[in-house]
Amino acid sequence: MDAIIKYTRKVPFWKLIAGIAAILVGLYGLFYLEFLMLVPILFGLLLLKTEGSEINLQSNTYRKTTSFLGITFGAWRNLNNPEYISIFNTTEDITLRALTAETTNSFPIIVLNIFYEKNKKITVYKTKNIKDAFDVASHIADALLIDLLDATEKGDYKWIDKDHLREKGEIVYID
Repeated sequence: MDAIIKYTRKVPFWKLIAGIAAILVGLYGLFYLEFLMLVPILFGLLLLKTEGSEINLQSNTYRKTTSFLGITFGAWRNLNNPEYISIFNTTEDITLRALTAETTNSFPIIVLNIFYEKNKKITVYKTKNIKDAFDVASHIADALLIDLLDATEKGDYKWIDKDHLREKGEIVYID
């Protein structure tokens, strides 16, 4: 098992194409000394930006990361006595603004949090796929030797048998 667990959100294909195109247009303009073309380069970099997290098992530290084209940034922090990892459904709000209007759209998302010191939490992963969420949570729970909590249904929190999930891929709850 690797000493560092890394999870990074994937950049959607359309953002990848648009980001690379914007950067190329900006570089073309800079070639002709049009310094205003720095704007498409910055826009392209923002489109290619992605977020994630890393957990270093040897030093017991974590960091929330921001990546641009594979270059990762983020400050390492101590991971003090992790107790369990939870999987729960929530919504992610995206606000779009124009000159005279603003709208907020909500999208369903599954979030993984590591809880420590009773009520403190660290968000380590976000996804839209429930199977992916349980696979990642199981991997992190096994690596950190912590419990796994299914909180996908509001008000109905259940502990999961990690061994059964890892071996058979089925979710079995512990009473």
